[in-house]
Amino acid sequence: MTRTERHGRYLPHYASVVWALLFAALSVFWAFGGRTGAHPLETDDPTPLFTLLNLGAALLKAGIGLAAWLATRQWRSRAVRGLLALVLWTSGVVCAVYGLFGVVGNSLVLAGVVPVEGGVSHWYWYYVLLWDPYWVLGGVLLLATALRSGDPRDTRASGTGRRMF
Repeated sequence: MTRTERHGRYLPHYASVVWALLFAALSVFWAFGGRTGAHPLETDDPTPLFTLLNLGAALLKAGIGLAAWLATRQWRSRAVRGLLALVLWTSGVVCAVYGLFGVVGNSLVLAGVVPVEGGVSHWYWYYVLLWDPYWVLGGVLLLATALRSGDPRDTRASGTGRRMF
């Protein structure tokens, strides 16, 4: 396998890493009071719990990115390959489903189909146009990473051009 072929094969992996690290960086930014104006939970004066939860979310997101990167490596251990496959498939499905439910649910609120107490705020637009699609994008990238990483039934090493998982 040439270097170009290898990089093309791992394109979903690298895109997943970038997606996860950008998302993790945003959580760190929020944890310390950063404001973008695009999320209703942003605060200038974060509580210790808010900071802790955002830093925990950042670690989780960075961990997903790490799993995507590790899936580009050759692993002889079936347990490691299985764990990476589990992380990629699970996180991909969770992110995609969460984002899809968000897009549909928030769109129904904006369309007036689902009433909300207190009326519709502008934040629903941010969710429909920014946050929910970002979750869907991550889910798609992670699922593509899992698919490109290989067939769980083929345990040959990826360095030989064969399947990783």
